[in-house]
Amino acid sequence: MWKYFFAIVFIYVFSAGLLFGSDSSRVGNNKGPLLTNNLYPFYLPFINLLPENAKPLGQGNIRLSISNNYGNTFRLDGDGMADNFLFDVDTESSRTAINFDVGVTNKIDIGLEATYLIQYGGIFDSIIQKFHNFFGVPNAGRNEVENNQFALNVENKNGIWIDMNKPVSGFGDITLKAKFNLGDLLKKSLYLSLQPAVKIPVGNSDYLFSSGKFDFALNLLAEKTGNNYGLYINLGWLHLSKPENLYIFEFTKDLFSYVLSYEWLVEEDWSIYIQADGSSSPYKSGYHLLDDNSCTINLGFKYKLNENSLIQFAFSEELFTFAATDVSIILALIFNIGSIPGTGHGK
Repeated sequence: MWKYFFAIVFIYVFSAGLLFGSDSSRVGNNKGPLLTNNLYPFYLPFINLLPENAKPLGQGNIRLSISNNYGNTFRLDGDGMADNFLFDVDTESSRTAINFDVGVTNKIDIGLEATYLIQYGGIFDSIIQKFHNFFGVPNAGRNEVENNQFALNVENKNGIWIDMNKPVSGFGDITLKAKFNLGDLLKKSLYLSLQPAVKIPVGNSDYLFSSGKFDFALNLLAEKTGNNYGLYINLGWLHLSKPENLYIFEFTKDLFSYVLSYEWLVEEDWSIYIQADGSSSPYKSGYHLLDDNSCTINLGFKYKLNENSLIQFAFSEELFTFAATDVSIILALIFNIGSIPGTGHGK
């Protein structure tokens, strides 16, 4: 029931922002939506763009962000052979991303993302169980296994896809991206941009850190800012490559993704966020823990450290689906590190 409550609150706040937000150009040191990701292990091999604002950086300006998403996922269905599946996921995942973006012109940005991934038993199992017990939420079998163990096993009648019982870590794939501003509307308070991106396979596909192949994405970015709010929308098309080691069920190459984010400026240096994001599933396995669309709700804040840097912190929970991380914590630092010498521009 509480998940429906979060959904209702999100719809109310997002709609209120659209209807009643003041149309000025100030959202205190605005740098866009929360830098969230779905850490569900079976989505990590693919292109996984962080949410982005539509407004370009401006010619010569440089932005650096360092973010970490840390999440806990537990799915135990040892009796799932009724669906021709054996599915055992008990892991904590960490995805550290470094994004470097440069304004080439006043309407075009280019950027690069590099990632480092960890899958291991973690430390939060007992804390999550106590949280569930306090609020009367089912533990979904967590109490049936030892805390802080690691398992990532998927198999069906056609064979074994993943069988991992030891922690793993390593670099993920590299993503190259660009942003093309389509124009500034409504007195420069509404921005629209297109963001193409390509994922270059350099990660380890045996660890689910890469598909071993190239992926492509195209996002439509929309941003509307007001005197005390910011609205950010990302609508994406993703063209994925089937992982090299996936042969036991079917795969869908074309996906759709979304981000809906509302930022409310509490004070000059403080903002709070409510944000929803998700995507369709690349899998056609006949098993809901893989085939469900993903959806997460995120609550967080942003604090301006100084004129050129800010910090984000958020809490994320899966919503209406099991194809997402149970809970995750997001921490991000975003820096304006100046401008390219000789351009005559800067923030």
